[in-house]
Amino acid sequence: MSKYGKIRTIVIQSGRKKKRMAIYTNAEKEELNGEQIIKLMCRRWGQENYIKALRLNYLVDYSPGFPTEEIEEQPLVDNPEREKLTPREASLAAKLQKIKAEIGEKVIESATGKAAEKITLQELKEKHLDLFAEAIGREGEKLLIGQKIDQLPKEIPFDEAHEGRRQVRFNYERKCFLDCIKMFTYAMDKKMCEILLSYHDRQDVWPTLAMIVRRGGFVKLEGNKLYVRLRGFKNLQIDYAARHLCENLNKMRPFTLDKFHFPVHYEVV
Repeated sequence: MSKYGKIRTIVIQSGRKKKRMAIYTNAEKEELNGEQIIKLMCRRWGQENYIKALRLNYLVDYSPGFPTEEIEEQPLVDNPEREKLTPREASLAAKLQKIKAEIGEKVIESATGKAAEKITLQELKEKHLDLFAEAIGREGEKLLIGQKIDQLPKEIPFDEAHEGRRQVRFNYERKCFLDCIKMFTYAMDKKMCEILLSYHDRQDVWPTLAMIVRRGGFVKLEGNKLYVRLRGFKNLQIDYAARHLCENLNKMRPFTLDKFHFPVHYEVV
């Protein structure tokens, strides 16, 4: 490839479905062998899938509402008056340069005899009085604008620059709290997936877990124990995995987080 030079192609194939995928790299064999490249690429794919799962399933990039608080000391920003005058000064400088170049051409023509006849500088001024007058006017206007720019401060407070509108900052305390809950939920789901791997196929473990935790059921307090009963599944493989997941959760002796600390028992009916 013209941009990357010589390219290696490494093809990986899945063991079960025999699907193939190509990886392209400009790393020489002496730098990285095929196994190292595959590990690095799979790790990258894993990170991309991890981010997608957090965004789609756990909404880590979402916050319900954005409470704000006003900043007492407004930050300094570029002075908009200076920003308005600076382009005008640059435009005048460009026009002045163009006029000076035109005057210079006239002077050179008169000095080298390219014109019909040589003339003095005084005669040149009288002949092209409009150019000299325009150059002097542009120079004076540019000087006045430059003085105005020098008198204005480079930076002013935000509210002064935006007609009294004050800048605010987001209160991230709520979002931080919600993000902690989301990441904790992800960690629990990941742990339950590790448990399900003993009773279920690896490829479909995440969809199976989603079906189990979102399954409707019943919650009932009997005696001093809280029973959480999920409705059974028609798919025998999922039903088998759900029952064993409940058994493993019960071995952890879960209990409610209120003041009563009722023991919780999970089951599939």
